[in-house]
Amino acid sequence: MTWPSYSPTCRAAVDTLLRAGGSLSAYRANPLFPSWTGPTEGSYAWKLEREIEKRFKVKHAIAVNSGTAALHCGLTALGKPASGKEEIITSPYTFSATASAIILAGYTPVFADVDPHTFCITKETVKRVITRRTKAILPVSLFGGMADVHGLQSFGLPVVEDACQAVGARDSRGFSGTAGLCAAYSFNGGKNIPAGEAGALVTNDAILAERARLFMNHGENFNRKEIGVNYRIQEVVACIAYHGLLELEERNQRRIALANKVTFECHSRGVGAHINFPSHPYEAWRDDHVYYVYPFTILPANAERRDLFIKRMKRKGIYASGGYLTPPLHMFKAFKQYARGRLPVVEELSFKTLCLINDLTPDRPLSWAEYVAKSMKECLR
Repeated sequence: MTWPSYSPTCRAAVDTLLRAGGSLSAYRANPLFPSWTGPTEGSYAWKLEREIEKRFKVKHAIAVNSGTAALHCGLTALGKPASGKEEIITSPYTFSATASAIILAGYTPVFADVDPHTFCITKETVKRVITRRTKAILPVSLFGGMADVHGLQSFGLPVVEDACQAVGARDSRGFSGTAGLCAAYSFNGGKNIPAGEAGALVTNDAILAERARLFMNHGENFNRKEIGVNYRIQEVVACIAYHGLLELEERNQRRIALANKVTFECHSRGVGAHINFPSHPYEAWRDDHVYYVYPFTILPANAERRDLFIKRMKRKGIYASGGYLTPPLHMFKAFKQYARGRLPVVEELSFKTLCLINDLTPDRPLSWAEYVAKSMKECLR
């Protein structure tokens, strides 16, 4: 079994692209072409943007070379901070790019604690740290599950979503990343759309989209006051991302089926007394989750018990890990000053309770999910 994998159609398209020769960029940053700053019509970068807009029912998609770039573009497009003291509230339970993009855009990140079941910031946790300096809220839809963007919108501030791990997730109100002002998607590594390094910014706001597009493609060359950067996606990667997008729904349904099978089998085997499943409240499973990884918490909170469980699972050939892949961001030297008080839920998840099953990937058969559940029961004894 291998993940990520690439379809014969995708491989043939990449081969055709390379055989054709010529430039592998679909972009120009040239004042001779001032009317359009996006990729050339018909290119894979252009096709990727249009397919994102169609599938996720969003008006504007800007393909970029990473999810980090997408976040930076979206936050920069909010406008330059007036004093340098404006704050954006986000989660410390995420990859470092979430906070670094805020700083690079000229804002100050402020960390809020997370919900112990969804692992996302909430209206209640944001309320504890919001001030008159707060200019936006940046929730992270972690592990494939959607943050409560609609609840966070009640503050009346722009919501910029880090949806990098939840591409294709949706609930009754729409797709992840389409409810707030804008959102970042990631297509890197082993994500739901794996393309090595790539991403996209999505928004329904035409002005923000134009600002972001100029910023990611040397806007100064189009006679604009603001200077930009080079976050352009190159054609081979755009081609891989485009074909991954075409297969996203099928692959996400496979992830959901595997995760639901693990949850069902764990309940059937009586494992529910030892763990909390990825749900809030305690439903058997969620309908807004695409399981980039399969998260659950071990009861009671005990670091030694969690470490022992992970070692036992590894001996059975199952890749499990404890907590997020990195420490909470407020423990990084670069970010420690952005926490206002303790973050007890984040710290307990990081060091005592949260486990991630990382190999419930679309290449796996349902029998693998049964084996995972059986192994979980044995390893939790």
